[in-house]
Amino acid sequence: MGAGWPHRPSFAYSPAYPASCAPADMLAFDNAEEFTNHWWLDVYCRGRYPQIALAWLRERGEAPDILMGDIEALAEAKPDFIGLNYYYTLSYAHNPPDGVGMQRINTTGQKGSTPASGVPGLYRTAPNPALETSNWDWAIDPAGLRIALRRLTSRYGLPVLITENGLGEFDRLEDGDRVRDDYRIAYLRSHLHACREAISDGVELLGFCAWSFTDILSWLNGYQKRYGFVYVDRDETDARDLRRVRKDSFFWYQRAIASGGREL
Repeated sequence: MGAGWPHRPSFAYSPAYPASCAPADMLAFDNAEEFTNHWWLDVYCRGRYPQIALAWLRERGEAPDILMGDIEALAEAKPDFIGLNYYYTLSYAHNPPDGVGMQRINTTGQKGSTPASGVPGLYRTAPNPALETSNWDWAIDPAGLRIALRRLTSRYGLPVLITENGLGEFDRLEDGDRVRDDYRIAYLRSHLHACREAISDGVELLGFCAWSFTDILSWLNGYQKRYGFVYVDRDETDARDLRRVRKDSFFWYQRAIASGGREL
């Protein structure tokens, strides 16, 4: 993208944690942050690849080809804010050279079915016993959102817009057209409190976009994993009547917006 064209990268950032204070796990955490987050964001926001990751890939013949003029073009990266899609944090442990590689993810909602996944010699995922998880094994970590906002602010010095944040779960439509999703309210409330704390830390937060207004077909999970404030009455095999029903979270979020965030 040439000079003069504004760009505003939006990135799904899952902050890395070390699985323990063991030096090998600390190195795995550092590797994960470098390869899964800095590799993308440094290019978007700094116009260059992170040196450690680039050197590792070059040693293995897997680095991207950098042609004449590419470095200069990348250096023109001048975003005016970062879009952040945040859902969960990930913990990482040492992974030996003959360790686990990339594995499937949980697409069924069967809690506890996600295997360890990683890059041999760099890192592997590990459960975090300090955090609850969703049925899809995503860690529920509002403090992680605060950490994400702080890390982005300190590393890139840019304002941040939260472009996605929400909870995907099994929702049940009850008689009388009601969906009681207190778990979604609790999730969003805690993450909005984390936003407030990040602002007090010095983060320039431009806004918060909840995911999502209505239940949306997921390319991975169909209609079984629902995110919306509004229930859509259908599933993967039956369109039913496609009726829209406002969930309890809809009315809670309506009040939160009307109060300017004072009533969460």
